[in-house]
Amino acid sequence: MSLAERPVAGTGTQRISELASRLAESSARLDAAFDQLAAVEVTGDAAVGKLSDDARRLAAAGGVAIPSVSVDEDLADELHPAVLEAEHIVQVRAAEMRRRARSPRTARRREPMVVAALSFVGFAVLGWFAVVRSGVVPGDAISRVQGALAVVAGRDPHPESIGFIWGPFPTLFEAPLALFRHWLPELTERSFAASLVSAAFMAGTVAQLVMWGRECGSPRWSRWLIALLTMASPLIVLYGANGMSEACWLFFLVLAVRSLSRWVINDELGSLMVAGAALGLAYLTRYETAASVLGAVVVVTVVSANRAPALDGWERGTVGGRAGRVARRARSVVLDVAILSFPIAAAVLGWALASWLIVGEPLAQLSSDYGNAALVRSAGGLIVETIGDASVPGRVWFYVRQVLIASPLMVPLLLAVVWLGGRPARRAAVAASIVGTPLLLQMLLSGRAATFPWFRYVICAVALTSLLAMVASGGPAGAGGRTWLRPLAVAMLIPGLLLSWGVAISGDLGATDDRDMIDGLRTAVAGDRVPESQSIIERGRRVAADIGRRDDVVPGAVLTDTSSTFAVVSAAPTPEDYIIPSDRDFEPVAQAPATFGVRYVLLRLPASSGDAVVREHPGLASNQDAAFERVQVWGTDGDAAGQFVLYRVLNPTGEPRPSVDDGFIR
Repeated sequence: MSLAERPVAGTGTQRISELASRLAESSARLDAAFDQLAAVEVTGDAAVGKLSDDARRLAAAGGVAIPSVSVDEDLADELHPAVLEAEHIVQVRAAEMRRRARSPRTARRREPMVVAALSFVGFAVLGWFAVVRSGVVPGDAISRVQGALAVVAGRDPHPESIGFIWGPFPTLFEAPLALFRHWLPELTERSFAASLVSAAFMAGTVAQLVMWGRECGSPRWSRWLIALLTMASPLIVLYGANGMSEACWLFFLVLAVRSLSRWVINDELGSLMVAGAALGLAYLTRYETAASVLGAVVVVTVVSANRAPALDGWERGTVGGRAGRVARRARSVVLDVAILSFPIAAAVLGWALASWLIVGEPLAQLSSDYGNAALVRSAGGLIVETIGDASVPGRVWFYVRQVLIASPLMVPLLLAVVWLGGRPARRAAVAASIVGTPLLLQMLLSGRAATFPWFRYVICAVALTSLLAMVASGGPAGAGGRTWLRPLAVAMLIPGLLLSWGVAISGDLGATDDRDMIDGLRTAVAGDRVPESQSIIERGRRVAADIGRRDDVVPGAVLTDTSSTFAVVSAAPTPEDYIIPSDRDFEPVAQAPATFGVRYVLLRLPASSGDAVVREHPGLASNQDAAFERVQVWGTDGDAAGQFVLYRVLNPTGEPRPSVDDGFIR
């Protein structure tokens, strides 16, 4: 019982005397408390002063000047010294943070910007030599430029012209460049727009690789060497310049790896959202991303389940406690997977819905006559000739050999980083789940004879090895404190680099496109021209020029299927002269060209498997259709650039229609 709570007995005088005594006692205790507080204050002042002196000495030893703080006399009389010293420390710390916020942030941004700029210049210059000087690039790159041109120009330009067989990227990025074709005709005439887009995305991929190395703690010398060795790989340097989709795809995959890795290590919710968005964009580039999505979902599920909050002590061991733990883990997993999956689902379902509403096929890449499955079926003989052994083990072994050539030390490097444990192992798991799973999918498709055996399909092996090398060379003293791993990690990229160039130069293991591009670059550097019979671009330009010189060629006068003749339409100075599959009245025109005033029909032989003109008029290619007359042929059967044939439509009705006939829009 406290002093104030004790009862007071006796007469009035006695009570007053007792209360006065208690008041005096309380006053004495209060004075003693104030004395103790003053003593504590003095002790605190001394401690703060010593701490400040130590900080000053430490700063002086490090060469950092701490500015002196002048205090007004009146204010000093009113404020306690500890308050003044605290304000001084806060001001010094704020100045230091402002200084750090300026220089390191600038340095952090400068390095990837420099890497991206230098890489872009290198890829773009190589692309200029490849498409403008030599004219030898894969046909898929030219086809994408033609799709981009159809979006902004032609007889019926509209966004749906981009097509739904392949993902809209990188064609969508080429469409704005096609608008400038009047100022720089090479953008579409020679498909340089495709090279610029692939150069930009591959440069971004290399810059991200450097940023990934910095996040892993890799020193500058090692991450720059790894980046240079990565760029030197034929699968990186050639496909950063030739306009194919690999560069765009790798950019989004590496972005997903970096973002998901940050979430795994630091539990950053924003990074999980970025990872999902990157995978969604990667799907819109190449459909093999489905394997990466599955790998990312597995990683998120495992990590999220392990992060679920533990049970309190009284809950452990009880049935309800175990059920609560399971429920909390399930809720955590569902939420995290939903955050990752939402942008992916939006990309997948949105693209399928658009395809279904516009062309009537939600999965045109699988069901269409122009899709990959149809192309693989039509190229069965070429595939068997490339592989040699068409059995399931033979197909799988062919693909495994491609991976071993592109990156022979990928698996040992992965095992070494996982053996280190900790953050290196977690980063390696993320990289393998996103960039490594497409390799497994391609192996499965190879065994089922559902894909082409091209060497470029193992480009993910090069990217994964480079990511793992950055992880192995990271850490304050090398991953796991092993400094010897840094030079070893760099050196492990060299065997794949040398072997890949050997295959690319020889054209073995499905690297014929790579060999042709290298030969074309050699010819261009030597100052010579690649023969027209070997260049799709040069053959297309000649055909377009010859057709354009005919007096009766006006908008809507020429019918063609650009799945075969894309090189001609992309090179045409007036693409509105051609009626192509993206025109909304193409089907009725293809069925009855004379009725719509068509003057000519253009074929490329051999035509693609889905060529609608050949399908509607099967006797045309063999010159046995009485409604058409063959008037001009470019090239011969067996030319690498293909043979083009122009037919005149006999007895056309009316004049060519320069725009879409609204009555026949499908």
